Amino acid sequence: MRASRFLPFIAIGLAVCLSACGMVEAARQAQEQKQQAFVKRVDTAHVWVTTESPPPGKPYQVLGQLSYTVPFSPDAIEESTITDKLKQMAMAKWPDNIDAVVKVNQDVSNDGSEVTVTGEAIQYDQSVDRNALRHMNEGLVASPSGNQ
Repeated sequence: MRASRFLPFIAIGLAVCLSACGMVEAARQAQEQKQQAFVKRVDTAHVWVTTESPPPGKPYQVLGQLSYTVPFSPDAIEESTITDKLKQMAMAKWPDNIDAVVKVNQDVSNDGSEVTVTGEAIQYDQSVDRNALRHMNEGLVASPSGNQ
C-alpha cells in the first residue's frame, strides 16, 4: 500500500525529467539553426559583386558565368536587387568557393521588356575571408546557460 502512495509522485517526477530533456534538446536545435543562419549570412556577405574586373595582381580562377533574365521594372535594374540575386545564384552553385562576381553587366532588350544580367564568378587563389569563415567556430564551446 505504501508503494502505491509514492507511485504518482514517481510518475510526476519522471514526466518532469522527460519534459526537461525535451526542452534542452529543443533549445539546442534552435541554437544550431540560429548558428547556421548566421554562417549563411556571413558567408553571403563576403561575396563581392562589382561591374569591374578583378584587382590586378591578385590571382584567381574563373568558376563560371552567371546570367538571368527578368521582365523590365525599376526593381529589376536596382543595384541591390541585382547584387542579391547574383550572390544567391553564386552561393547555390559554388558555396565553398565563391569569392566574387565580377564584370557584372545588365542589358535591356530592344523592345524594353526584359533585363538580362550577367557576371563572372571567381575564386581567389588565396582568400583570407573565405578561409576564416570556414573555420570561425572551431574550438568554440557553447555556454550551458545559453549566455555567450
